[in-house]
Amino acid sequence: LLASMDEHQREQAEHEQEVSGRLQALMERVNSMEQDAKAFHSHLEDQRQKALTDPLPGLPNRAALSERLEQEVARRHRAGGDAEGFDYMDRNLLLAVLDIDHFKRINDDFGHLAGDKVLKIIAGELRKRSRQADFIARCGGEEFVVLLPATSLEAGRQLLERLRAAIAACPFHFKGEPLSITCSAGITAFEGNEAGEAVFERADQALYRAKRAGRDRLEVA
Repeated sequence: LLASMDEHQREQAEHEQEVSGRLQALMERVNSMEQDAKAFHSHLEDQRQKALTDPLPGLPNRAALSERLEQEVARRHRAGGDAEGFDYMDRNLLLAVLDIDHFKRINDDFGHLAGDKVLKIIAGELRKRSRQADFIARCGGEEFVVLLPATSLEAGRQLLERLRAAIAACPFHFKGEPLSITCSAGITAFEGNEAGEAVFERADQALYRAKRAGRDRLEVA
């Protein structure tokens, strides 16, 4: 009887050791799969960020602007309730379009390297002088779009005037030759439940009014 009990205990110990080994191997496999999944998701996020970034100035591109615009419009709608203590400033959203004046002339006279340098410097000025909540994107060519959430139209106008003046004051040089660079801009505010496309069109029309009025100026729509 004692021998039988010893044999049973030995077999049980061997079985428990085998189960423990399998469990340990399974846990190691699950941990490895979790690490692989994290690395995969990190890679996907890196690729997503690259797809949303214009590599030349290092700013978000048009696709990123569309994504952010949807988020800001949704935020405005959420802030549009009638809850007690509602701050209407939370629903304010401005959109501005900036365009480098005579950019084609820069490329023609000094080459595309000079044009690329101008884009990078202007992108740096926009980043440096904007607020943390603001969103700046390059929409192709020499055009930039700025989203200003929770901002009154007058405050947005003052901010864009400072950005425009800062760009005009930049000491641009290429191969020892000075370049005079200015920007024109149009700015407008979202009204009601407007879609982003309608607001962009209004700001773009204001930009063209600034161009027709002599450039290096801001028009409010």
